[in-house]
Amino acid sequence: MTKVMVVDDEPDLREMVGILISKEGFETDLAKDGSDFLEKIDSFNPDIVTLDVMMPGLTTSEILKKLKEKKSNPKIILLTVVRYSEEEKRKIFEMGNIVDYVTKPFELDDFMDAVKKHM
Repeated sequence: MTKVMVVDDEPDLREMVGILISKEGFETDLAKDGSDFLEKIDSFNPDIVTLDVMMPGLTTSEILKKLKEKKSNPKIILLTVVRYSEEEKRKIFEMGNIVDYVTKPFELDDFMDAVKKHM
């Protein structure tokens, strides 16, 4: 079974996305920020991570750097309110295991398509 971890500081969005992913048959876990995610990743070992870009605490770059030190190597889908230029997208995808990004607010079907595309 594919494991998906949802990392977002917005409790309602985190819960909604977690429920949506669970209903699609994926095993899910939730993390409230980057530190929480890094604490849980070794025990949950997700295949895919949906990672909110703008959260308090660790930056996305810091999270990705620390993730490289871990044994886990999940695919990462960024959730962001920012619309990136083609040059910015290229730089983002060079940062680590980032395979996609979804712009908030998003349609639930579009979000799930992004997750399923990278299974």
